Amino acid sequence: MNQAASTQERLVVAARQLFADRGFASASVRAITRQADANLGAITYHFGSKDKLRDAVLDRLFGPMADRLAAAVAGPGAAGERLARIVHGIFEFFAENPDAPRLLVHLLAAGPAFPPAIVAHQRRILQLITGVVRDGSAAGEIRPLEPLMVALTIISQSVWFAIVRRQIAAISGVPVDRPEMTAVVERHITEVVTRALAPA
Repeated sequence: MNQAASTQERLVVAARQLFADRGFASASVRAITRQADANLGAITYHFGSKDKLRDAVLDRLFGPMADRLAAAVAGPGAAGERLARIVHGIFEFFAENPDAPRLLVHLLAAGPAFPPAIVAHQRRILQLITGVVRDGSAAGEIRPLEPLMVALTIISQSVWFAIVRRQIAAISGVPVDRPEMTAVVERHITEVVTRALAPA
Protein backbone atom coordinates (compact mmCIF):
# COMPACT_ATOMS: atom_id res chain seq x y z
CA MET A 1 0.00 0.00 0.00
CA ASN A 2 1.49 3.36 -0.99
CA GLN A 3 1.65 6.28 1.40
CA ALA A 4 -1.26 8.16 -0.21
CA ALA A 5 -3.56 5.16 -0.01
CA SER A 6 -2.44 4.53 3.54
CA THR A 7 -3.28 8.11 4.54
CA GLN A 8 -6.68 7.92 2.85
CA GLU A 9 -7.48 4.68 4.64
CA ARG A 10 -6.39 6.07 8.01
CA LEU A 11 -8.57 9.13 7.48
CA VAL A 12 -11.62 6.99 6.64
CA VAL A 13 -11.08 4.75 9.67
CA ALA A 14 -10.56 7.70 12.02
CA ALA A 15 -13.52 9.63 10.60
CA ARG A 16 -15.83 6.64 10.87
CA GLN A 17 -14.98 6.18 14.54
CA LEU A 18 -15.29 9.85 15.41
CA PHE A 19 -18.48 10.33 13.38
CA ALA A 20 -20.04 7.39 15.24
CA ASP A 21 -18.84 8.63 18.63
CA ARG A 22 -19.46 12.37 18.28
CA GLY A 23 -21.65 12.96 15.25
CA PHE A 24 -20.65 14.60 11.99
CA ALA A 25 -20.75 18.21 13.12
CA SER A 26 -18.83 17.58 16.35
CA ALA A 27 -16.04 15.50 14.80
CA SER A 28 -13.62 18.23 13.83
CA VAL A 29 -11.11 18.12 11.00
CA ARG A 30 -8.37 18.58 13.58
CA ALA A 31 -9.59 15.61 15.65
CA ILE A 32 -9.89 13.37 12.58
CA THR A 33 -6.44 14.22 11.22
CA ARG A 34 -4.88 13.88 14.67
CA GLN A 35 -6.39 10.42 15.14
CA ALA A 36 -5.34 9.43 11.61
CA ASP A 37 -1.80 10.68 12.25
CA ALA A 38 -2.10 12.96 9.21
CA ASN A 39 -1.43 16.64 8.65
CA LEU A 40 -4.24 19.17 8.99
CA GLY A 41 -4.66 19.60 5.23
CA ALA A 42 -4.90 15.86 4.50
CA ILE A 43 -8.71 15.76 4.31
CA THR A 44 -8.84 18.56 1.75
CA TYR A 45 -5.96 17.02 -0.22
CA HIS A 46 -7.36 13.48 -0.36
CA PHE A 47 -11.14 14.07 -0.34
CA GLY A 48 -11.76 17.74 -1.09
CA SER A 49 -13.79 18.45 2.04
CA LYS A 50 -15.02 16.98 5.31
CA ASP A 51 -18.43 16.34 3.69
CA LYS A 52 -16.79 14.29 0.94
CA LEU A 53 -14.87 12.33 3.59
CA ARG A 54 -18.20 11.67 5.30
CA ASP A 55 -19.57 10.45 1.96
CA ALA A 56 -16.59 8.11 1.55
CA VAL A 57 -17.19 6.67 5.03
CA LEU A 58 -20.89 6.09 4.30
CA ASP A 59 -20.22 4.64 0.85
CA ARG A 60 -17.65 2.16 2.18
CA LEU A 61 -20.01 1.09 4.96
CA PHE A 62 -23.42 0.91 3.29
CA GLY A 63 -22.30 -0.07 -0.23
CA PRO A 64 -21.24 -3.53 0.99
CA MET A 65 -24.53 -3.81 2.89
CA ALA A 66 -26.44 -3.35 -0.36
CA ASP A 67 -24.12 -5.84 -2.08
CA ARG A 68 -24.76 -8.38 0.69
CA LEU A 69 -28.53 -8.05 0.33
CA ALA A 70 -28.32 -8.24 -3.47
CA ALA A 71 -26.46 -11.54 -3.13
CA ALA A 72 -29.12 -12.79 -0.70
CA VAL A 73 -31.91 -11.95 -3.15
CA ALA A 74 -30.05 -13.51 -6.10
CA GLY A 75 -29.91 -16.93 -4.47
CA PRO A 76 -32.45 -19.69 -5.17
CA GLY A 77 -35.73 -20.12 -3.34
CA ALA A 78 -39.27 -18.84 -3.16
CA ALA A 79 -40.03 -15.23 -2.29
CA GLY A 80 -40.50 -15.96 1.41
CA GLU A 81 -37.08 -17.61 1.64
CA ARG A 82 -35.43 -14.74 -0.18
CA LEU A 83 -37.06 -12.18 2.11
CA ALA A 84 -35.90 -14.20 5.12
CA ARG A 85 -32.36 -13.96 3.76
CA ILE A 86 -32.81 -10.18 3.48
CA VAL A 87 -33.72 -9.98 7.18
CA HIS A 88 -30.76 -12.20 8.06
CA GLY A 89 -28.45 -10.07 5.93
CA ILE A 90 -29.51 -6.89 7.73
CA PHE A 91 -28.98 -8.47 11.14
CA GLU A 92 -25.63 -9.90 10.04
CA PHE A 93 -24.51 -6.50 8.74
CA PHE A 94 -25.25 -4.76 12.04
CA ALA A 95 -23.59 -7.54 14.04
CA GLU A 96 -20.41 -7.05 12.00
CA ASN A 97 -20.62 -3.23 12.11
CA PRO A 98 -21.66 -2.27 15.65
CA ASP A 99 -20.90 1.40 14.97
CA ALA A 100 -23.41 1.56 12.08
CA PRO A 101 -26.48 2.18 14.29
CA ARG A 102 -24.74 5.16 15.94
CA LEU A 103 -23.87 6.57 12.53
CA LEU A 104 -27.51 6.24 11.48
CA VAL A 105 -28.71 7.99 14.63
CA HIS A 106 -26.34 10.90 13.95
CA LEU A 107 -27.55 11.06 10.35
CA LEU A 108 -31.17 11.16 11.50
CA ALA A 109 -30.38 13.91 14.00
CA ALA A 110 -28.37 15.98 11.52
CA GLY A 111 -31.22 16.98 9.26
CA PRO A 112 -34.22 16.08 7.17
CA ALA A 113 -32.31 14.44 4.32
CA PHE A 114 -29.60 11.79 4.23
CA PRO A 115 -26.48 12.49 2.14
CA PRO A 116 -26.66 11.17 -1.45
CA ALA A 117 -23.84 8.73 -0.62
CA ILE A 118 -26.20 6.67 1.53
CA VAL A 119 -29.48 7.40 -0.29
CA ALA A 120 -28.31 5.53 -3.40
CA HIS A 121 -27.61 2.39 -1.36
CA GLN A 122 -30.90 2.67 0.55
CA ARG A 123 -32.81 3.05 -2.70
CA ARG A 124 -31.08 -0.04 -4.09
CA ILE A 125 -32.07 -2.06 -1.01
CA LEU A 126 -35.66 -0.84 -1.29
CA GLN A 127 -35.76 -1.88 -4.95
CA LEU A 128 -34.33 -5.31 -4.12
CA ILE A 129 -37.08 -6.01 -1.60
CA THR A 130 -39.93 -4.62 -3.67
CA GLY A 131 -38.70 -6.66 -6.63
CA VAL A 132 -38.87 -9.88 -4.61
CA VAL A 133 -42.38 -9.00 -3.43
CA ARG A 134 -43.60 -8.25 -6.95
CA ASP A 135 -42.09 -11.45 -8.34
CA GLY A 136 -43.48 -13.49 -5.45
CA SER A 137 -46.95 -12.02 -5.88
CA ALA A 138 -46.91 -12.68 -9.62
CA ALA A 139 -45.86 -16.30 -8.98
CA GLY A 140 -48.55 -16.80 -6.34
CA GLU A 141 -45.92 -17.44 -3.66
CA ILE A 142 -47.06 -14.55 -1.47
CA ARG A 143 -50.19 -12.47 -1.02
CA PRO A 144 -50.66 -9.51 -3.39
CA LEU A 145 -49.65 -6.78 -0.96
CA GLU A 146 -48.17 -3.36 -1.70
CA PRO A 147 -44.44 -4.05 -2.26
CA LEU A 148 -43.29 -0.73 -0.80
CA MET A 149 -45.18 -1.33 2.45
CA VAL A 150 -43.61 -4.78 2.78
CA ALA A 151 -40.14 -3.33 2.19
CA LEU A 152 -40.71 -0.57 4.75
CA THR A 153 -41.92 -3.13 7.30
CA ILE A 154 -38.83 -5.30 6.88
CA ILE A 155 -36.40 -2.38 6.93
CA SER A 156 -38.03 -0.50 9.79
CA GLN A 157 -38.29 -3.54 12.08
CA SER A 158 -34.76 -4.79 11.39
CA VAL A 159 -32.94 -1.45 11.37
CA TRP A 160 -34.87 0.04 14.27
CA PHE A 161 -34.04 -2.97 16.41
CA ALA A 162 -30.35 -2.50 15.63
CA ILE A 163 -30.57 1.14 16.70
CA VAL A 164 -32.50 0.66 19.96
CA ARG A 165 -31.66 -2.88 21.10
CA ARG A 166 -29.55 -1.70 24.04
CA GLN A 167 -32.33 0.61 25.17
CA ILE A 168 -34.88 -2.20 24.79
CA ALA A 169 -32.67 -4.44 26.91
CA ALA A 170 -32.37 -1.79 29.62
CA ILE A 171 -36.10 -1.03 29.68
CA SER A 172 -37.42 -4.60 29.42
CA GLY A 173 -34.77 -6.36 31.48
CA VAL A 174 -34.51 -8.91 28.65
CA PRO A 175 -30.95 -9.08 27.26
CA VAL A 176 -31.93 -8.66 23.63
CA ASP A 177 -28.57 -7.01 23.00
CA ARG A 178 -26.82 -10.37 23.43
CA PRO A 179 -26.14 -12.33 20.21
CA GLU A 180 -28.31 -15.30 21.16
CA MET A 181 -31.29 -13.04 21.92
CA THR A 182 -30.68 -10.95 18.81
CA ALA A 183 -31.04 -14.20 16.85
CA VAL A 184 -34.41 -14.76 18.56
CA VAL A 185 -35.58 -11.30 17.46
CA GLU A 186 -34.37 -11.98 13.92
CA ARG A 187 -36.37 -15.22 13.79
CA HIS A 188 -39.43 -13.43 15.16
CA ILE A 189 -39.30 -10.67 12.53
CA THR A 190 -38.78 -13.25 9.80
CA GLU A 191 -41.73 -15.31 11.03
CA VAL A 192 -44.03 -12.28 11.31
CA VAL A 193 -43.16 -11.15 7.78
CA THR A 194 -43.35 -14.55 6.10
CA ARG A 195 -46.63 -15.50 7.83
CA ALA A 196 -48.20 -12.17 6.91
CA LEU A 197 -47.18 -12.73 3.28
CA ALA A 198 -48.31 -16.36 3.06
CA PRO A 199 -51.03 -16.93 0.44
CA ALA A 200 -54.54 -17.14 1.89
